[in-house]
Amino acid sequence: MVSLALDVTAAALATAAALCAWRSCRWLAQVEAAAEAGAAQTAHGAPPLVSLLVPARNEERNVVPCLAGLIEQSHPRCEVIVLDDGSSDATARVAKSFVAGARRRAAAVAGAGVVQPDEHEAHVRIVAGRPLEPGWAGKGFACHQLAELARGDWLFFLDADTRLEPGAVERALSSATAAGAELASFLPRYVGTHWVNRLVVPWLYFFLTALVPLPEVRRLHHERIAVANGQAILVRRDAYERMGGHAAVRDHVVEDVSIAIAAKRAGLRIALLDGHRWLACEMYDGARALAAGFAKSFHSAARRYPVQWAGLLTLLVLIGARPWLRLWTAEAPLERALALLALLLVGATFGGLLVRF
Repeated sequence: MVSLALDVTAAALATAAALCAWRSCRWLAQVEAAAEAGAAQTAHGAPPLVSLLVPARNEERNVVPCLAGLIEQSHPRCEVIVLDDGSSDATARVAKSFVAGARRRAAAVAGAGVVQPDEHEAHVRIVAGRPLEPGWAGKGFACHQLAELARGDWLFFLDADTRLEPGAVERALSSATAAGAELASFLPRYVGTHWVNRLVVPWLYFFLTALVPLPEVRRLHHERIAVANGQAILVRRDAYERMGGHAAVRDHVVEDVSIAIAAKRAGLRIALLDGHRWLACEMYDGARALAAGFAKSFHSAARRYPVQWAGLLTLLVLIGARPWLRLWTAEAPLERALALLALLLVGATFGGLLVRF
């Protein structure tokens, strides 16, 4: 009886996850459509200044493709600040060399000979971060410094492994406006090539859309209905200051969900939105990097939110692992049918998210 009850529970949870993913993706599509309509209507309005802020630590492989997308934005008022967060590799040198080359190419195209350094530095800056101060975690402190340097009306925090299409800033702003969000984060298109990454990383999308009701993240004010993707967070400056900025989560190693919780505590409207048409990310370059990244994330999250993460892992075992076992070990046809139903629902949901993202 216990096994049958667990089989029924797994099938019911898999059904609920599939429905939640469908509802989340439908809502994401509605926000995207509203954003496109709103962008067309407000195209002639005064554009805000947007600060594109990148904390970079040992990112010599990623910093050039990241910068290439940032400096090619079509939004008329952008500043780009990359903070070298104590890198032990050539991140700063590679970034500065690329920016200097981009400056020379722009000058050649314009026929102006040389662009004055002061003029260029107002647009793109590569700065050295301060040594880590007591009580701070690394990325949070880097983002805190970037916010201090930024002049924008909106702050757009981006990881160095993200890639922006030329119209990304406009689309991010219009999406946040359409969702009525003061803090919005975005789901990117994953472009990794290593087979282990392509197998494992998409489960993050399953977690974020099938196990978290995204419309309720925006609608409900309870701080535990909060989620964010730290790869791309766009926030109004006044809202960022109202929530206490990254100082509010200064000792959090994995800061994105904590930022979302802090924002809700401050009364901000937050949303997790779809950016896969204009935002791409290659999160890890191999199985070793993936294992290290996931271990750090899960350890930090489990330490801060043990009940929630215990519940999540139990849920994933019930709908992701147990049905495979039951498909081969269950004796009654009903039990095997329930296991097959759970596998089909999870597989269909996972496959749909894989195609989308």
